[in-house]
Amino acid sequence: MALAFAVALLNSCIFKDEKDHKIHRTVLIYICAENNLWSMANSNLYSMNSSIGNGMDNYNLLVYMDCRGMTPALIHVHNFQIDTIAKYPERNSADPAVMRSVIDEVLQNWKAEHYGLVLWSHGTGWLPADKLHFVAPNMGYAPRRRAFALEDNPGQTPAYTCMELDELAEAIPDDVFDFILFDACYMGNVEVAFALRNKANQIVSSACEIVSYGFPYHVVTRDLLNNNMLKTCNEFFDYYNSMSGFNKTAGISLVNTAGLDSLARCFRKIINEYGYKVPTMNVKRVQCFDRFNNHTSYDLENFVEAICENNDYMNEFRLQLQSCVPYKVSTPILFPGDPDQIVINSYCGMSVFIPRPEYEESGLNEAYRQTEWSDYTDYR
Repeated sequence: MALAFAVALLNSCIFKDEKDHKIHRTVLIYICAENNLWSMANSNLYSMNSSIGNGMDNYNLLVYMDCRGMTPALIHVHNFQIDTIAKYPERNSADPAVMRSVIDEVLQNWKAEHYGLVLWSHGTGWLPADKLHFVAPNMGYAPRRRAFALEDNPGQTPAYTCMELDELAEAIPDDVFDFILFDACYMGNVEVAFALRNKANQIVSSACEIVSYGFPYHVVTRDLLNNNMLKTCNEFFDYYNSMSGFNKTAGISLVNTAGLDSLARCFRKIINEYGYKVPTMNVKRVQCFDRFNNHTSYDLENFVEAICENNDYMNEFRLQLQSCVPYKVSTPILFPGDPDQIVINSYCGMSVFIPRPEYEESGLNEAYRQTEWSDYTDYR
C-alpha cells in the first residue's frame, strides 16, 4: 500500500510538472540581415529582450539571426536574457531550404500548442528578383535591396540572393502558424496573401515601405506572444504616427486568410466582365504605394472601383474585402517632405499589380501571370 501510494504521488507530481511547463505559444522571428539592415536587427533584438521581461514562462520567443559579420544563430529571448542555443556554419538564409530547416528545428525542439512566425528582411512582395532592375533602374535608394530575405554575396555573381514568392510558400508548412507578420517592405499585397493563405490564419503586413527601424518590438513583443495581432497593428501605427517629418510614415493591415478564396472569386467575376479596360486605363487615377520608376503596387479596392461599373459586384467585393481585412490604416502621407512623398487617399489594406502594355517587353507581365492570384482570378 505504501509503495502504491508513493507511485500514485509520483505520477501526480509528474502530471502537475508537465502541466505547469506546458508551452502555450512559440514565436519564431526569422531575421535575414546579411545586408544593409544588420544594425537594425541587433537593435530590434535588444528591444525584444527589454519588452518580454519576466512572467512569460508559458511562451517561447526564438530569434534566428543571420547578420553581416556574425555567425548565423538561433537565440532564445527570455527573462531579460539573450541565450544563443545553436550556431550554424556560414549559410545563405535567403535560401528557402535554410528557412524550412530552421522552422522544422523549432517545431521539433520547441513544441507548443500554438505558433507564430515573423519574417524580417527586405521585401518587394511578389516581384521576381530578376525584374527588380526594370522596376527601379534609376532609384537612388538601392532598389536591388528590395527582394524578400535578401542576402548580399560580395564578390560573387549574382551579387545578392532573394527568395521568390513560390519558394517562400514552399518553405512554410501549411496549417501550423496562427499568424505570419512581415517586418519587410511591400509585402502587403493580395498576391502574397493569396499565395500564403494556407500558411497562417492571419497575416500582418504593409502595402508600402516600412521605415528601416521596423516594428517597435519594445512595445509589440508581448502582443506577438499573446497572438494579439490587432493590438500589434495599433501599436505599430501609433508609434510611427507620433513621429514627425520623414519618419511619420506607416501603413499596416491585418488580413484574415480564410476569406481570401471568396475575395478572389468576387475579383474574378469583375475581371471577367471588365478586365478589358485594364490595358488602356489611366493608372494615375489609382492610389499607388511604391516609389519605383515603374509602379507595381496599387490599392486593390481603388483599382476595382476604377474598372467596375456594376454596383452589385462592387458591393459584394467590398463586403468580402471587409471580411478579409478587419483592420487597416495608414498615415496621410508616406515620407512627408521627401521629393518622392506619397499622399494617401485610399488604403484598403492590400495592394495589387496592374499589368501595363509597356511592361510586356521586360517580361514583368509574363512573370505576373505565373502567380497563383493571376491564375485563379484570370487577371492577366
